[in-house]
Amino acid sequence: MILKKLLSFLGLLLLCNIYSFGQETTSDIQGTISDVNGSVLAGATVTAINIPSGTRYTTTTRKDGRYNIANMRVGGPYEITATFVGYKPKKQEDVILLLGQSFTSDLTLTPESKELTQIVISGSRQDKTFNSSHNGSQEVVNRTQME
Repeated sequence: MILKKLLSFLGLLLLCNIYSFGQETTSDIQGTISDVNGSVLAGATVTAINIPSGTRYTTTTRKDGRYNIANMRVGGPYEITATFVGYKPKKQEDVILLLGQSFTSDLTLTPESKELTQIVISGSRQDKTFNSSHNGSQEVVNRTQME
């Protein structure tokens, strides 16, 4: 009788232990980055910053314009920023992530053109020869080796 109760109790403990491994402790952000014409932007940079801790999560979009940032700290607020060359950066602020939530943030970037006023290119010549008095490979041979 006591052995039966003990085995039942151990089985219950084992079952509770198995359920504790399946707990989720993070969240993630996913979405699509596109332009005002609806074309997806492959290679756009997406950054999510947890404002209180300063933790920064960064990724780039795939060929289809989609991105995802996994294993993010729960809570917030987060600031999500999407950037791409030739487009104005787009921000989404005050994002709060819930436990186990997949937050969707689809952002649309607008084209931006900037005029460069001046480009300055400077350079210097570096002599790539270590010792200009020697050409080719060198080996030192002493008198004993020659004899």
